[in-house]
Amino acid sequence: MREELDKDLEEEIEPREMNPTEYRLLTLLFNFFRFPDGLTLTSLRKIMEGFYDNENKDSDRRKLSRDIEELGTLGFPIKYYPQKNGKDYVYVLTKDPLAKTLKFSEEELREISALLLKGYSETPKYELYTASRKIFARDLEYFPELKENPQDLKEEAGEAAFQIMDALKNKSPIRIRYYKTFPEDAYWKEADPIRLIRKGGQDHYLLAYDREEKAKKRFILPKILTVEILQGDLLYQARGAKKETEEDRIVHAALFPVHDPKTVEWICREEGLEKAKLFLTGLPYEEKENVLRFHSTNLEGLLPFLWRWPDALESLEPKELKQVLQESLEQIGELYDSIKGK
Repeated sequence: MREELDKDLEEEIEPREMNPTEYRLLTLLFNFFRFPDGLTLTSLRKIMEGFYDNENKDSDRRKLSRDIEELGTLGFPIKYYPQKNGKDYVYVLTKDPLAKTLKFSEEELREISALLLKGYSETPKYELYTASRKIFARDLEYFPELKENPQDLKEEAGEAAFQIMDALKNKSPIRIRYYKTFPEDAYWKEADPIRLIRKGGQDHYLLAYDREEKAKKRFILPKILTVEILQGDLLYQARGAKKETEEDRIVHAALFPVHDPKTVEWICREEGLEKAKLFLTGLPYEEKENVLRFHSTNLEGLLPFLWRWPDALESLEPKELKQVLQESLEQIGELYDSIKGK
């Protein structure tokens, strides 16, 4: 059998000695394998003496750039990152993203499945349905049973959401009927839709330009009762002083500008660490073992987590957050007593 295979092989590659360029590229590639954290031009000039030793360092830099481009065409992409001193760059061989695999525990799969089911039931989307099928294609045991018909998503998701998506697609201004606390207190707003946002939390937001107040605002999507498409062009300009910024995309309640930034520190129990990190999604934090440290400009935005998982934390700082939590619990207790008394 092996002899038959050998007969079928065609001699397409003729063995020959490498030329200087090929030898340099191969040596360069092997050095990137040896140093996965990356190499600078200065370090390359030391370990590859004879290849990058031009008196003019810029000349060597150009040669290295050409070599990196050539390695990229051969399937070895290399990225570079500026150093803090600004004088040199770190060149890093990028690992093949297709070679990476995700492994989930049984509990993680069940949690993901539950979140998908919840997200789909709140805002049905065909893309969410198909993405979920792909994620659980190899083990449908953990895939949520979605009874909704993807063809009927428009009626189930609500006309308002689809009108907003149409306005975003067609760049059309809109008139919305919106409420903050109670639906009976809804009011009308004319706005230019910019984008839909969902980062952390459990709500979708519409980032839009308020035509009356001439400012960008975030509207909670489920609180938009009615949407009317307006004629004419958008007043919002994607460039200039009113252009969209990273701050516009922040929707975590703990980052709403209510007071000056306060440093918050949570010491988490082992079983509560992942819950806390999931809640803080979209909010920058520092993690050291079981300690999470971050800044908040709205301490009340942290209350939903503290109410739902009071045993997730061993301790919390600052004192103001403890006071806010205590006052909120007292108010809830008073409200409960008043309702119970009736």
